Amino acid sequence: MPEWFSSVWPVATFILGGSSAYLRDFVTERRQIAREVKARRAERDKAITDRRETFELDHLERLNEALQKLGRAAGRAHYADMVIARASGEYASTQLSSEDSDAFSQANRDVYMLRNLVLDDQLRRQVTRAHEALNVPSSMHGASLERAEHTFSEAITMLDEAQTAIAARIREIYLTAPLPQPRT
Repeated sequence: MPEWFSSVWPVATFILGGSSAYLRDFVTERRQIAREVKARRAERDKAITDRRETFELDHLERLNEALQKLGRAAGRAHYADMVIARASGEYASTQLSSEDSDAFSQANRDVYMLRNLVLDDQLRRQVTRAHEALNVPSSMHGASLERAEHTFSEAITMLDEAQTAIAARIREIYLTAPLPQPRT
């Protein structure tokens, strides 16, 4: 071996060793950064999903309660109209008491406000149909008792179906939510 090789070889191995260590550290750091970015993205996605589920659960529970109040208010209005109709022969021929009218109006406003925030399109349509159906009997001025009773029964059936669908969606959210992991 030439004499220059003996003096260059230690310097070359030092430079190669340093370069390979730098390259290894660079690759390791890039991988670590990629893992951290992926972990932050997964954490952000989980937080968004959790926030969405929390909103949806809270909203559906409030909507279910508002629908229940609307059903009761519609039932009171229908009963009042039926009592008067039995005496006069005409359904919805007089005004409701201010208490019943206010309860019906407030329940309608609550359901209207909440129904438009339902995330599932099909469920929103079903709630909207039930909401609209519950308002039909009170606008049937002069209708026959049989027709009014039939229309109210259909509205209550639609209300029951909407509330059943809401309950099914709430159960679905709870069933698909990941179980909390025990802390060690």
